[in-house]
Amino acid sequence: MGDDLGGVVVYKTQRLTIRPFTDHDIPRLADFGRPEVARMMMTLLSPWPHDHIRDWIRLSAYQGKFGFRAGAYENNRLVGFVGIGGDPVNVAYAVHPECQGRGFGSEMMQGLVDWGFQVGGQTLLEADHFLDNPASGHILRKCGFEECGQDMGKSAARLEPGPLVLYRLSKQRFDALKKRATL
Repeated sequence: MGDDLGGVVVYKTQRLTIRPFTDHDIPRLADFGRPEVARMMMTLLSPWPHDHIRDWIRLSAYQGKFGFRAGAYENNRLVGFVGIGGDPVNVAYAVHPECQGRGFGSEMMQGLVDWGFQVGGQTLLEADHFLDNPASGHILRKCGFEECGQDMGKSAARLEPGPLVLYRLSKQRFDALKKRATL
């Protein structure tokens, strides 16, 4: 599945390598500061200044405990990123605007969920998306998450809080779905 973040690779999927960011990623990460992308994320600014990105990368890095953000690379080209951490443990992802609609979101999340349960030792994962981002809900349901409520959330790129759809996925459900898919 992959090694811990002390190594170069966190995990691999069919097309992607998930690994820590470097400063070389800053210009490409700045593209996530587009209003249509940043407003769907909690911490991204629009536009997203390079100094803020540099701090975000530093704060995202593995620091000897569970919880990180890492880039998703296809042939060393950043196509998105994933994140996992918090209490309760929350998972998140974003796909670069030029790479949307090619299945990267599902692939990144399926790999992250598997990592969270198999390597990270978690028994329950949570996720959410803004109500006006139904594509993320589709990806979460595809990965086995079940809707469990609604809340309000803030994004650094939105003027007002917006409604969130909340999801959960237990390791037990994940294992059952995985087993059923391989029979």
